[in-house]
Amino acid sequence: MKVIAFVLFIFYAPTVIAQKSKTENESYYVYDINWNPCKLDSAKYMAYVQRINDTTFQWNYYHFTGSLINIETYRDEKATILNGFLAYYDTNGIIDSSGYTATGKKDGSWYFYDDTLGIWLQQDYNKGILIKTIDFNEKRKEEVKAGIKPDTLLPGEKEADFPGGIKAWIKYLEKNFTFPDRAVKLGKYGKDVIGFVVDTEGKLSDLIVLKSVEFSLDKEALRLIAQSPKWVPAVQRDRKVKAYRRQPITFAKPN
Repeated sequence: MKVIAFVLFIFYAPTVIAQKSKTENESYYVYDINWNPCKLDSAKYMAYVQRINDTTFQWNYYHFTGSLINIETYRDEKATILNGFLAYYDTNGIIDSSGYTATGKKDGSWYFYDDTLGIWLQQDYNKGILIKTIDFNEKRKEEVKAGIKPDTLLPGEKEADFPGGIKAWIKYLEKNFTFPDRAVKLGKYGKDVIGFVVDTEGKLSDLIVLKSVEFSLDKEALRLIAQSPKWVPAVQRDRKVKAYRRQPITFAKPN
């Protein structure tokens, strides 16, 4: 059976009981309905742990057969000190908020998302202290009153794009896509949405799951974006600039 992906244009203290993956930098933990360690046949939740480096351990918590619950990053292997990226998701796998911590305190920009995956609120922190808040809904209202049309490109500006345009991008995704065996066995299909940044050299970074479906589908969607060739950078005022993009990827059930 050939499965095709149709491309349509980030709590609980972890318990140290794991099933190691084939690589030393990944581990999998399973939990029952009460978040107690358990066997696979009793699993309701799971944690996919990535060892980024000696001081960065990212825990991705999932419903065992479903979407992301939250992501937490720690500076120690025992996962006691929050330090790095965090993200929280609603019951439908849609991101609610994301940001960073430094030794347990909010630091830098935190973002809050609406149902369309757009950012409606930004809060900037300095070592746990809130220093600035931006309400983008109010900002858009002010721009409309001032006659400013949102998302309008001015002369000398262009969005970041894949070489060859959208057709070439879709061709790349479909050619390099693999439907995960786990998702097929679980009968899981649906639309992932990945956010990412295209830097001034065309490299992709800061990948984040904005809409989660299931662990293996999320992982495949992230892999596709992460392994992309370089893009053509965005241009603003005739200068190359970083640009944020969102990519939906639909894993469709075959007919």
